[in-house]
Amino acid sequence: MKKCLDAQIGHRIRLKREEQKLSREKLAECIEVSPQFLAQIELGRRGMSSVTLYKICSALSTSADYIVLGRECENDLSSIDKMLANLNPKYLPYVEDLIKTFILAINK
Repeated sequence: MKKCLDAQIGHRIRLKREEQKLSREKLAECIEVSPQFLAQIELGRRGMSSVTLYKICSALSTSADYIVLGRECENDLSSIDKMLANLNPKYLPYVEDLIKTFILAINK
């Protein structure tokens, strides 16, 4: 069971890393482990400490729920964060106004 779980966890880490176009070396540097150790985690051959899991989740902007259990958090705002991060800053005030208007409308 543990080997299977480690393999699933490793696979989800790899998917998130590749989704964000990060090399294994770059992620390893961000989470302060060797690329070899990260490869072992991604292949399900090694487990990791809670500290390493926390660092991975932070670096990949994802939740431990997703990494460990395979489910996204219901209140996860990371997709909205990503959209806003890619938006030209001059449009942010318009987005803020749209959100405020939307919230007012649905709370009536």
